[in-house]
Order: sequence, then structure tokens, then C-alpha cells
Amino acid sequence: MIPFIAIFVGWIVQGLLGIGSGIISTGILLFFYDPKTVVVSLSVIALLGTAYLTVINYRGKFFLKDTLLLIFFSFIGVGIGSFFLEALDHRKIELIFGIIVFLTGLYDFYAQRKRIFIQGKHKTVFGVMTGISGGIVSGLTGGAGPLYALYLNQTVHNKKDFKFLLSLIFTALNIERIFFYSISPQLLQLFDLQILLPGVLAVFSGAYIGNKLTGKLSTQRFKESVSISITVFGIYFIYRSITV
Repeated sequence: MIPFIAIFVGWIVQGLLGIGSGIISTGILLFFYDPKTVVVSLSVIALLGTAYLTVINYRGKFFLKDTLLLIFFSFIGVGIGSFFLEALDHRKIELIFGIIVFLTGLYDFYAQRKRIFIQGKHKTVFGVMTGISGGIVSGLTGGAGPLYALYLNQTVHNKKDFKFLLSLIFTALNIERIFFYSISPQLLQLFDLQILLPGVLAVFSGAYIGNKLTGKLSTQRFKESVSISITVFGIYFIYRSITV
């Protein structure tokens, strides 16, 4: 029952904003399961949810350049993150990550209010940095959503396009994560059916409800809500690094 509730709640939020499940569901399940088991098992659930959100938010525009840029460099990052999953101190990583996410969330909220966005000449550099850093964090914690959301919130201005592209990137990222976890004998055994089986029903029902709720927000309110959620997630990572 706990895995179902955790995943259902997390995917209502992700269905609404395009991010959140990797932090909310993970945060709840960490009270009951080993951290590595949670991160590895939720990669399968996340793949199902992000693929579903990709399909239902597709409007005919594929954003090929952004997609290839983020996926390619994320692949490099996930490989690095998965390699260090067994060795690094998660608390130090999450503290640094939390501070960065918190500050970038504040900046993004300010930028949305003042209509300040990434200039075209800086977009590629920012995309490369987002792909590599997001991939590393995803491989380590499964919670890199705020980094990708920051990049897309600055560069994509329609909320359905934002959720489509973010979900598409996450789908590729989750495939990469599962691949790297599966080729590691130590990580392969961490896929847990107690999380996976109830999670299948929870992810689709939660994502469906959350996606329906998106229609009640204007584009500006949606993008500001994404900025606020990025900031809150930064606070969460800082708190978890200090207390867990």
C-alpha cells in the first residue's frame, strides 16, 4: 500500500508540472526501503510514466535539436552517475545539488516574472551543461528533474510543449538508467517487485489526474509554478542531506 500511495502522489504532481515524482515518491519510500533499492526500482516506474506523458502532450512539434542535445549529453552523465552510485557519499552530493537547485529556482522565478530568458547564442552551452549535470544526478539519485525543468522553462514557452519535451527527455534518461543499472551485478538485484507491481497502476492513474489539472492553469501561472517547485525541491534536497 505504501508504494502505491507514494508513487500515486508523486505522479499527480509530475502529471501537473512535468516534474516531482522522482523527489516526492523517492522521499516517501526512503522511510521504508533501502535508498539504492528505491532509486533503481523507480527507474522502471518513471519510464512508464514519462512515456505516457510524452504521448498525451505531443502537439506535432518534436524539438529535434533540444532533444538530441539533452539526450546525448545526459547519456554521458548517467553513465558517470551510475558508476559512482556505489561509491560516493549521497549526503554531500545532495547538499551541493540542493543548494544549486534552490538558487536556480529562485532565479527562474525572477526571470519568469521579468520575462528574462536564455539568449539563443547561450542556449547550446546551457543545454550541454544541463544534459551532463542532469544525467549525473539522475544516475545517482533519480531526482534530476529540476535541472531539466529550469532549462526548458527558459527555452520552451507552451506548457504542453514543455511537458512533452521534458517527459521525452526523462523517457530517454530512464532507459539509460535502466540499462546502466542492469549491466551492474550489484544494482541489477535491487529491482524490487514490492515497489514495481503496485507502482504500475499508481503511475498511470496519478499521471492522468495530474495532466488533467494542468488545463486549469494559465501558461504564466504554470511556468511560475514550475519555478516555485524547483526552489522547493532544492530545499528538500538540502534538508535530506542534513537529516538523513
